Amino acid sequence: MKTTLISLISLFVSCFILFFANGLINVLLPVRMGLDGVNTDTIGMVLSLYFVGLIIGAIYSKNLIKKSGHIRMFAGCVALSAVSILVCSLYTDPVLWGLMRVLLGFCNACAFTAMESWLSDSATEENRGKLLSVYHGTALFGLFAGQFLMNAADPQESVLFVLAGIFLCMAVTPVVLSRHKGPQVEDVASMSIKRLVQISPLGMMTCFISGIVYASMFNLLPVFAKSSNIIAFDLSLYMGFAIFGAFIMQFPVGYLSDKYDRRTVLLGMISLSLVTAFLVTMSSGDGLSSVLVLATLITGGTLACLYPLSVSETLDKLKQSEMVAAMGTMILVQSIGGVIGPYTSSLIMKSIGANSLFYFIILIELFLAGFVLYRMSVRKALPVEEQEAFVMQSAVVAATASPALDPRTQFVEPEPKLSRQAKTAKDLAELDPAAAVKMARAIALDNPESGVEIARAIATVDGIDVLRFYEVMQEASPFQMPEITQALVTTNPDHAYDLVSKLAQWHPTQVVNVAQQISESLPELRSEMAKVAVEHAPESAIQVAQYYAQVISDEQQALRPADREDDTSEEEALEIASQIWESAPEQAVEVAVAIADNLPEAAVDIASELATNFHEPDSPIIDSAQQENESELAVELVQRLAEVAPENAAEVAGAVVDVVPEVASDIVEAISEGDKPKEGEWVDLIDDGSEESKERD
Repeated sequence: MKTTLISLISLFVSCFILFFANGLINVLLPVRMGLDGVNTDTIGMVLSLYFVGLIIGAIYSKNLIKKSGHIRMFAGCVALSAVSILVCSLYTDPVLWGLMRVLLGFCNACAFTAMESWLSDSATEENRGKLLSVYHGTALFGLFAGQFLMNAADPQESVLFVLAGIFLCMAVTPVVLSRHKGPQVEDVASMSIKRLVQISPLGMMTCFISGIVYASMFNLLPVFAKSSNIIAFDLSLYMGFAIFGAFIMQFPVGYLSDKYDRRTVLLGMISLSLVTAFLVTMSSGDGLSSVLVLATLITGGTLACLYPLSVSETLDKLKQSEMVAAMGTMILVQSIGGVIGPYTSSLIMKSIGANSLFYFIILIELFLAGFVLYRMSVRKALPVEEQEAFVMQSAVVAATASPALDPRTQFVEPEPKLSRQAKTAKDLAELDPAAAVKMARAIALDNPESGVEIARAIATVDGIDVLRFYEVMQEASPFQMPEITQALVTTNPDHAYDLVSKLAQWHPTQVVNVAQQISESLPELRSEMAKVAVEHAPESAIQVAQYYAQVISDEQQALRPADREDDTSEEEALEIASQIWESAPEQAVEVAVAIADNLPEAAVDIASELATNFHEPDSPIIDSAQQENESELAVELVQRLAEVAPENAAEVAGAVVDVVPEVASDIVEAISEGDKPKEGEWVDLIDDGSEESKERD
C-alpha cells in the first residue's frame, strides 16, 4: 500500500490543489453575486447549472479519455476550468456565469473521472478501499482549506478569481510531469432507473434526496451566512466546519450502519438532522456562535452521509454482477437531485428569507423520514450480518465516483501490461506464427522466466497451434511448465484438459497443484480440472474432493442475499463428485463423504447419484463382482453420509431407497442402531413409496 501511494503522490497533489481551488470558487461565486445585488433565485439557478455540466461531463468524459489520453484530457479540462473562472472575473453577468458554471462542472467531471480511473488501474483487491478513502479524504481536505483563501482579498475585486485560476493551472503540473501513464478506460453499462427503483425504492429515494439537500446546503450556505452577518474570516470558518462535518460524521454513521438495521440508522440520522437544522435557524442572525457552528457541522455531516447510506442500502438488494451498473445509475440520480436542489431552495429563500434554506431541508427530510417508515412497514429488514459494509464516499465527487474503487464491487484484475519483448513477439505471431514460436523458444532458452510472458502473449493470437506450441515450450523451458500451463489455459480455456493432461505426463507431481490454481482463476473449469487431476493422480481423489468442496462452501457462505436465488453450488458439487469418482471409482464413497462433510446440503443429491451408479448394470463405479454386494455398499453410503450430515440423514436414506428399494429394511436396521433419528423417523420416511414397504404393510 505504501509503495502504491508513493507512486500516486503526484496524482494526490493534483487532486488536493484542484479541490483547493474549487473550495475557494464554491464560496466566492455566491458571495460575489450577493454583493453585486443578484437575486437569490438567480444565484440558485447559476449554482444549479454546475450540476448540469457535471452530468454532461460524467457521460462524455470516458470517450474523451479514449481519444486524448488521461494526462492530456486532465490538463485540457483543468485549463478550461481556469478559463471559466477567469472569465467570471471580467463581468458579473448571470447568463455568462451560468454558462461558465456549466463549463466548470463539465471540466471537473472529466478531471475527476481521469483521476479515479487512474486510481482504479493502480488498485488491487486488497488496497482499493484504502485508495478510495485517501482520495475522498484528500478531496474534502482540499475543499476545507480552500474556504480560507477567501480572506486573501476583497471578493468584489478580481484578485480571488485570479488566484482560483492560478491554483487550477497549478493542479495540472504534478500530473503532467508524472512518469505514470494513464490506463485504458472501459465502458460500464448502466442499469435503468426504473429497474433500480423496483429493486430498492428506499435506496433510490435517499440517493435522489441526498443530491437535493446536500447541493442546496453547501451551495447556498454562503447566502444564508451573509443574512446572519457571518462575513470575512468567520465565513471561511463557518464553511470549513460544515465541510469538516461532512467528513467526520461518516465515521460514527458508518459504524452504526454496520452494527444495526440500516433503515433504523437512517431514520435516527434524519431525526438528528431535523433537530440540528432547526437549531441552525434558531441560533442564526447574530453572527457566529458555538451553537450555530455545532448545529451546522452536524447537519452538514448527516446530509453528507445520505449518499453513502443510499448506496449501501441499494447494494444490499443487488446481485454482485449488478453492483457496478447500479452505482453508475445512482451517480446520475444523485446529480439530478443536485440540479434541482439549489434552484428550488433559492426560490423559497427569495420568497420567505434566507433562513428558509434550512426549513426547506427540514421539509425534504420529513418526507424522507416518512418514506423510510413506510418501507420499514412493507419490507422485512435484512439481517445485520448480511448487510453490505458502509464505505465512506464524498458527495462532492459522487457524480463521477468510480465503482471499480468500491471494495464491495467485484474486483476485475487488470490485464498485465506486455513488455516490449512480449509485444514484439505478439506482433510477429500475427504476421508469421511459425517465426514467433521460434522466437519464443529462443527467448525461453536464454531466459526461462521471460518464457511465461512470451507464451501468454503469443497464445492469444489466432492461428497458433496451442498444443504444438506447448510442446515446444516444454523442450525450451521444462521447469517453467506449471506457470506456462496456467498462462496458456487462461488465454485458451478450451484447451485446458489437453494442456493439463500433457503436463501430467511431464510433471506428474505438479498436476494437482496446477489444476487447483487454474480453478481459482477460471471457476468454470473446476469440474474439468478435478477430473484431469484425479485421472493422473488417483491417490489424490480425497484431497481433490475436499479442496473443491471447501472452495464451494466458502463461496456459498460469502454469497450475497440477492445472489442466493442463482446459487448452483449443490449442482456444481455433484458434478465435481461425479467426475472424481468416475476417475477413481474405488474411492467413490470416500469422495462422497468428503464433499458432504463440507457441503451437508448436497448430501442428498450425492447419495441419490451415487446409488444410481451402484444400481446400474454396467456401472463404471463397481464391477460385476461387487454388484452382488450392492446392498452393503448402499448401507455403507447412508451410514457414512449420516455421520457427516446428520441433519440430512433421513433424506439421504430416503434418496438411496428410492433408487434401490430392496435395501430399505437393511438401511432401517443399520441406521436405527446409530440412534440418530427419533424413533420411527427412518421407517416413516423410507416406507413412503417403496414396494417392499407396501408388501410389509
